[in-house]
Amino acid sequence: MEQYTVVMHGIIKADESSMLAVAPIRPEYEKNTSEKYTQGDGNTARLPRMAKFFDVVDGNAVHKMEYVPYFPASSIRGAIRRACRDVVFDLMTDSKWGLELHRLLTIGGVSTSGPEGEINIGAIQALRNRNPLISLFGATSGPNNPWIAGFLSIGHAIPSAPFVPPIVTGVRTDPVRRNPQEVTMLDEASAAALDEIFNAGRQVSKLKRQIDQLNTDLKSAKKANDSVKTTDITAQITDLTEKLSDAAAKSGTTVSIQLPLSGYEVIPPSLPLNQRIVARSVSLVELGLLVAGLRRFAKDPLLGAHQAHGCGIARGQWDVTIGDTVGKVILEPFLDIIVEGDALSDLFIHAEAQFKTSMAGCTENSLLPA
Repeated sequence: MEQYTVVMHGIIKADESSMLAVAPIRPEYEKNTSEKYTQGDGNTARLPRMAKFFDVVDGNAVHKMEYVPYFPASSIRGAIRRACRDVVFDLMTDSKWGLELHRLLTIGGVSTSGPEGEINIGAIQALRNRNPLISLFGATSGPNNPWIAGFLSIGHAIPSAPFVPPIVTGVRTDPVRRNPQEVTMLDEASAAALDEIFNAGRQVSKLKRQIDQLNTDLKSAKKANDSVKTTDITAQITDLTEKLSDAAAKSGTTVSIQLPLSGYEVIPPSLPLNQRIVARSVSLVELGLLVAGLRRFAKDPLLGAHQAHGCGIARGQWDVTIGDTVGKVILEPFLDIIVEGDALSDLFIHAEAQFKTSMAGCTENSLLPA
């Protein structure tokens, strides 16, 4: 069986009308150091950082390490894997599949408790032949069985130069307070309840400011060993705390609905990020699945977090080498991939057709480990 090693080296970037973001990644134990994070606060959703060595920055010789934001490989790999899964689903004769197969194809399966299964090289190869998605991306070969290593490597998207990521911020606000005319949409009881909530909310804010000031005064009184003043202030704090509790119960929260948001870091529109995809020693069918998956991803090219804000629309362009065959792949968002180079285009067409032929009529049972 002929095997192919595919090397795709190029860039991924956010579309000119989009940005790239991720869900919060900074673990609790990691210090929010100014070396890594030069702006924002402890609640800002961060892009991950990696240390990268630079010889030159902005035309100046620096020869030093700097922390740079990057877009993680796991987000890119997960999106392409799900696109390949959808391609396989469309070729099945079954209209639905079970949770086990869904997890197997989407995340590689889930380990369960119990004794470890035995390694069966023949069974693993048979599963690879039946299920090219597992062969590309990897998965468990059965409950508690060994992991099948995937042939596909999808790398991080890394900038060529250091940059400080912009922070997208905002303010959460009550919709009726923002647009008072909306009160006409409420029934009489709800409008009256909203008045009580607004008034209680204002009282909450006032009481919290008073308590904060009294706590400052209390520290000063204790430092001065003024027992009379300490007792008096403590009594005031207790009284105001009870009032705060009552007001919070009416407003529904001790936090104001109108609240500045810490925001999230983004990779700005059109900033190119270096990225590599390598498939080692794959069959023609596995190559065909990769091509079909890239086509499917191009039709819905969303990566990362905050997609409701328009983030995550990706573009890509890679120089492709497969043995003596070279060309270029361009990902046009919501359209397709464009393949430049006649020999590469012909190979991709042949591989995709071979994949679809081999998978036509596949069933849930044929895709699962034996």
